Amino acid sequence: MNIKNMKWYNTLQFIILCVTLPIVAIDWQLGLWSTLALGVATVVKIIAEKQVGNPSLDTPLRMTLLTVAVFWLCYGVSVFYSQNVDRALVLVPRKAVMLIAPLCILLSDTSYLRRDHLRVLFYGLLVAIGGLFVYNLCTNTFEDKNHTYVALYIMPTVGFIYSELSQQRGVMPLLQKLMLYAAAVMTIVFIIYIDSRAGILCLYGVEVLCALHLAQKRGWWKGILLALLSVGLTFTAEKTLPNHNSRLPIASLASKQAAETDDGAVADTVTTTVPAYGKYNDARMAINVTAVKTIADNPVIGYGVGDYDTVFSKRLGTEGYPSLEEQQLNAHNQYTETALAIGIIGLAAMLWWLVMPLCLAWRRKKGFWPVLVLTFIVMFCFLFESMLERQMGMQFVSLLYALMVLIMVVDQVEPYTEH
Repeated sequence: MNIKNMKWYNTLQFIILCVTLPIVAIDWQLGLWSTLALGVATVVKIIAEKQVGNPSLDTPLRMTLLTVAVFWLCYGVSVFYSQNVDRALVLVPRKAVMLIAPLCILLSDTSYLRRDHLRVLFYGLLVAIGGLFVYNLCTNTFEDKNHTYVALYIMPTVGFIYSELSQQRGVMPLLQKLMLYAAAVMTIVFIIYIDSRAGILCLYGVEVLCALHLAQKRGWWKGILLALLSVGLTFTAEKTLPNHNSRLPIASLASKQAAETDDGAVADTVTTTVPAYGKYNDARMAINVTAVKTIADNPVIGYGVGDYDTVFSKRLGTEGYPSLEEQQLNAHNQYTETALAIGIIGLAAMLWWLVMPLCLAWRRKKGFWPVLVLTFIVMFCFLFESMLERQMGMQFVSLLYALMVLIMVVDQVEPYTEH
């Protein structure tokens, strides 16, 4: 990769893009400023080039990126039917950060980018994840992490490591190979230490996808061997490392409650088979079922960005979960969260921009496997957390989404040579 021959405004945009991806993974607040800087760099590039628009994108890709704007426009429109307008006017501008990375790709020429530029981005992310792992290991602060959010940051490095090891660019030095294998083990251990149910399950899914890709390229026995090794290593680590398996089971069928003896004294807690949340033994199940019921009462446009969380909390109390109502929990699922706020219209827009890059990559046979892995990671993590309701999730999803599009439009002149 050579940046000396790039024009200064291209270099500026690329450097800030390189800085932003790892910074968001380390600290979302710094990442917010870096993301805004990326937008400023894009504006500078547009002014310097005196050109608006990305000629590298064809109409389907432009429409796909514009759907992100339509998605957030639904949130803007929902202000008008939100009763709590003040809250809505606070939340909508915060969500606008989601637009920055996709708009940077849509509005500025990215034809200067090559595959090696994208590799640098992911190597930067890998270094950031490694530094974060070492820091948490030394300070023993894994339990302080937002489980699924951190898992979302770590997962793309798993696919990237596989990509690096399965593609031959000249002769890879032995030291680089060893470092990549060590990084693969580190990512597995990291996911297990942060004790993320979604992260562990997503890791298994990514490993299976990589094994299927290897089977397609090199033969089924190699794919099966990779699946056995990677899944086996993850399973073994999950069962042996600290924090293992404490959050992965949905819940125990038995819960504990105080019981009174015949003389009226309170005995020690005893095991009972009464579920903790009505007929459900997991708060997540109670939350998801209640969210679906709430959506069904107003499915088309939702309750508005200013009111949906209040409506949902009250419904939790109505359904018999007062403790969950007191905690004012969100839906812990981006699909139901979106439907609650802006209805099935907004949900359809979100699903469109999530799925379309993958559909286009499949049809064009360009970057299908990396786009598949990134799409799987995002859509899977959406099942377990409201990723787009927090800046730390929103920024990273926005960047990954922009990278999915870039993967399909970078130069196709020099294909990778496989081992």
